[in-house]
Amino acid sequence: MADKVLVIEDEALVRDLVVLNLKHAGYEVTSADTFQKGLKALTQSGIALAIVDVMLPGGEGFALVRQARDEGVKCPILMLTARSDVSSKVRGLDCGADAYLTPPFDVAELLARVRSLFRRSSGQVAAASKSVDIGTFWVRFDTALAMTNEGEVTLSDKELKLMELFTRNEDKVLSRADMLEEVWGMDAFPTDRTVDNFVMRLRRLFEPDHENPVHFVTVRGRGYLFRRVVAS
Repeated sequence: MADKVLVIEDEALVRDLVVLNLKHAGYEVTSADTFQKGLKALTQSGIALAIVDVMLPGGEGFALVRQARDEGVKCPILMLTARSDVSSKVRGLDCGADAYLTPPFDVAELLARVRSLFRRSSGQVAAASKSVDIGTFWVRFDTALAMTNEGEVTLSDKELKLMELFTRNEDKVLSRADMLEEVWGMDAFPTDRTVDNFVMRLRRLFEPDHENPVHFVTVRGRGYLFRRVVAS
């Protein structure tokens, strides 16, 4: 059965765009366009995740989220806020939201946030193993040390997080949006080029021939796929 997502947004164009893309992604979606309708829908059972706009007829999304939390709502909540200042973002998180997104947003970014929140709420973000072998090289996640084409090096924080993500999802295609969300997080959402640059760095460290990668493989139009061992 598909996860049920509630979209609380009064602007019809935004609401329809979000609902349509969530449905295309396989979610069951319901919506509301006012504070009262949204609060009533959110406090009903069966909602797995909610997307809440800050400005609503009848009240602010901040108050809606806080009241829902006070009434026992536990599902992840993503807030849509046109307010990009730090105080508004902090206020959203303090009232009980789990993440925020500032319009105008890319649909891929929205879906990545939704997937990430579902993974966190279901406990699917498992820790990577203590180490991983990549061909003749290796990475130790507890120390960040790695044996590479450049000898033994210490990976940066983002390089290590990206390797952990690849290791947890070996032989699965990761989109750039997923990688940005998981590694860089909601407070700093850089461009797809950021991912490409970091993957290029990992290729230089771990690929026998970084111009013809076999471990960090580009899947055109979708993202990247990681393989520790290459079939002979």
